[in-house]
Amino acid sequence: MDKQIRKLKKIVRLHISQKKEDIRKIWGEPAKGSDEEFWFYSRYCWGIFRDEIAFIFESDKVVDITITECFLWMEYGNIFYYEYGTPEYKVFKFYERE
Repeated sequence: MDKQIRKLKKIVRLHISQKKEDIRKIWGEPAKGSDEEFWFYSRYCWGIFRDEIAFIFESDKVVDITITECFLWMEYGNIFYYEYGTPEYKVFKFYERE
């Protein structure tokens, strides 16, 4: 399993179907730009890597989660979890390593 998918799978296992109040207790206040349906949080690693995690809500519960991976403030990949239909993980990379 891809490293990025494992990272997202862990977050999905912990937070899918949680209520907004539970997410707020664990992650704190959502970042600016968040609204009623999308809450954004940033997680930093070594100062140059950042994961932007988006929780997508429907009827006050988390239904989808995405992680946008950034290096030096540039987005280089997205990992998605879609619950509706057939639950699945998808990885979209902006840049491929050679």
